[in-house]
Amino acid sequence: MSRDLLFEIGVEELPAGYVPPALEQLERGAAAMLAELRLSHGAIRATGTPRRLVLLVADVAERQPDLDEEVTGPAVRAAFDAEGKPTRALLGFCQGRGVDPAAVRRVQTPKGEYVAVTVHRPGRPAAEVLAAPLAALAARLQFPKSMRWLDDDTRFARPVRWLVALYGDEVVPVRAFGLEAGRVSQGHRFLAPGPVEIASAREHFAALEARRVVVDHAERARRLAAQLDRLAAEAGGRIVADDELVEINTFMVEWPTAFTGRFDARYLDLPREVIVTALREHQRFFAVEGPDGALRPLFVAVRNGDERGLETVRKGNQDVLVARLEDARFYWETDLRQTPAERVGALAGVVWMEGLGSLRDKASRLESLAGWLAARLDPGAEADARRAALLCKTDVLGEMIGSGKEYAVLEGIMGGHYARRAGEREAVAAAIAEHYRPRGAGDALPATPAGVALALADKLDHVAGAFVGGKIPSGSEDPYGVRRAANGVVRILVEQGRHLDLRDATMEATRPFFAADPGLPQAELMKKLGEFWRGRVEVALGERGLRYDEADAALEARLPAAAGRTRPGWIDPADALLRARTLAAFRGDARFEPLAILFKRVANILARAPETLPPALDRARFTAPAERALAEALDRAREAIAPLWERRAYAEILPALLGMEQAIHAFFDDVMVNVEDAAIRLNRLRLLAEVREAFVRGWDLSKVVVEGERG
Repeated sequence: MSRDLLFEIGVEELPAGYVPPALEQLERGAAAMLAELRLSHGAIRATGTPRRLVLLVADVAERQPDLDEEVTGPAVRAAFDAEGKPTRALLGFCQGRGVDPAAVRRVQTPKGEYVAVTVHRPGRPAAEVLAAPLAALAARLQFPKSMRWLDDDTRFARPVRWLVALYGDEVVPVRAFGLEAGRVSQGHRFLAPGPVEIASAREHFAALEARRVVVDHAERARRLAAQLDRLAAEAGGRIVADDELVEINTFMVEWPTAFTGRFDARYLDLPREVIVTALREHQRFFAVEGPDGALRPLFVAVRNGDERGLETVRKGNQDVLVARLEDARFYWETDLRQTPAERVGALAGVVWMEGLGSLRDKASRLESLAGWLAARLDPGAEADARRAALLCKTDVLGEMIGSGKEYAVLEGIMGGHYARRAGEREAVAAAIAEHYRPRGAGDALPATPAGVALALADKLDHVAGAFVGGKIPSGSEDPYGVRRAANGVVRILVEQGRHLDLRDATMEATRPFFAADPGLPQAELMKKLGEFWRGRVEVALGERGLRYDEADAALEARLPAAAGRTRPGWIDPADALLRARTLAAFRGDARFEPLAILFKRVANILARAPETLPPALDRARFTAPAERALAEALDRAREAIAPLWERRAYAEILPALLGMEQAIHAFFDDVMVNVEDAAIRLNRLRLLAEVREAFVRGWDLSKVVVEGERG
């Protein structure tokens, strides 16, 4: 019979951002722990509040299954003496395992012949084996910062004050953090303080709900969202959507009660983003907008309590908000005294990245690079992109951003407002406001042509500068946000379907750095940058559901370039995604896998060929019908696909190439490639090379993993 497992770690208030990662660790750790303990179980769930981290596992088996385990002992030569009698080594081994020496047998291992014995290990009760692993699981939880509060080296994000560990209704004797687990939890700190006895794991939620604690964070979030929507609707508006803020508030409270507050409408002449930031960043308030999308002089806040004393709480929150908005008004009005154009010169006094010049230097590079990009992506936006690039960093010189307070998150956005107020073209102001997009994985992309060019330029310059300055990310470390910048470039190109040669763009981005320091190892840096960009494109394809071999096949293609040269397949991320998706769609075609196997054979033959191949195919040297048939099939495929490459009609190209499958099969069945006659041999290799080239322009099928190769 199975029972539910409950493990609760009671703590002093955790920062809201600490809780979700800890819950993820609990879930993963519990799954590994139970697998190691050989305890079958149902659903694993971690939930919690700022005062408790809770692990719940349904239907945990009552005991481990018995285990018959083969244990290897000493080598045979050490286990028996010359007369075949057990040595002390064997006797000691058997005694330690509780078995008779007569029960051992000989087994062959990679190291030679050894003795082994089957040891029967009876399963132990779940409540007995869970205690130590649960303590270890709690001790392994990692936090951004941890502290010591006991005399030993025990660390946790905040002091641990109680532990509850129940297997069904039975206490699991977990010892950790100087505490022994029992069945006593704690109610809400203010609404229902004091001990709460938990009769069984299944009664945990209900027992704490009665003491004003909503343990389940998903239920807390649901209740909170319902309150927010109701209060905003009652005020004739709606909550400004902010899922992250809902999560933050969810993990700041145990018993959520939302309430409305007001501020003076005169503050509505501040930019919308300033008001929302003032509400959000320190106060964790929700902004309210009307049906027309305009902000209302209202907010919705959340308290960890009920409605008692709510008027006092409301007034206190309103007073604090007024101080924030007054600061914002001062910053805004002060910053408007100078236009962005008037601030450009002062950028020379602001260091951009150590050893890589000032923000004025960066603005000059961006002006050139944004213009170069716009000329290739949207020539009509070139002038606006260049102007926006010159001005885009000036907001850091103002009070709003330069103060380093909560409004620093509006860098770029405020620059757009200042440019607009200074009379710059709307396209210029919008580009400045957009040029940091996307700031992260879920952020919006730049939407205007000049904004796209400037956003790409800013990120390409950041990556190039970091590599030149030796600030290359390694492992999981990326203190300068280089991967984030690169991911932003790839995401813009991929999601907006913009075709840009990343190698050319990187060369353009590095040009000013190389000109300023001719001693830089240019070839080495460009090689490292190429490897880095390929990795970022590979990650982007994987995030969009492509298998690793589908991505590799697209990224290792050789795209045509000028003067008979080729370019790597990763160089145009949007194009690489199209080709990888086309390949994925055709994996179900019955011809595909046999052709991939043949392609690998072609690639292997060509890789082993020691001679230089002739520059062109000589059809007069064909001696076998299968040679001519393959050349004719190749001609037909080339003719069919020639106009399709320019249109990137890959869904039509790949079927045409797949049409060569029978001819390739027949060639390998009927033709020997490595014949004695060198001219014929090299001509046949040339034919195979041309077949390979027809495919590798879009896909290197040798990278595709076929049945039997999967590890």
